Amino acid sequence: MKKSIILFFISCIIFSCEPDDICLSSIPDTPKLVIVFYDESSGLRKEVANLKIQGSNNEKIYQFKTTDSIAVPLKNLEKITSYSFVKDFKENVDNSGNNDNILINYQYNHIYISRACGYFSNYDLNQIVIENDNLNWIIKSEIMNSAVKDEKVIHVKIFH
Repeated sequence: MKKSIILFFISCIIFSCEPDDICLSSIPDTPKLVIVFYDESSGLRKEVANLKIQGSNNEKIYQFKTTDSIAVPLKNLEKITSYSFVKDFKENVDNSGNNDNILINYQYNHIYISRACGYFSNYDLNQIVIENDNLNWIIKSEIMNSAVKDEKVIHVKIFH
């Protein structure tokens, strides 16, 4: 008897939901900016050792690992996102590694999905600026795909 009542309530809940009340996993999320690192002389993909990525004015470390590619989020309500990319970072060592600041300039477009899913954003890259500090490990950047609509393509190449 208890099982019947429980099943009845569950089916009432499921069948009383409007399509707008459920956000399916097939609905796309706001994409991140895909960055791949390349060797300046050979043009081949090249890992960055102990890469620490941190948003400007943010204490939280976004990523810390050795990698040849990353995907970073862009701010939804601003037209510039700024990151600190630190190569050869060592934990618990003050001022370790070589820090380069990157400014990402873009336009955003918010797209309404539904009441349950809310909005997601697409971006159009305008410019990548590497702040010069005379010790830059990042030599240059190149925008490969300015439309940030998914994470299936390389958006930016960084040469080091």
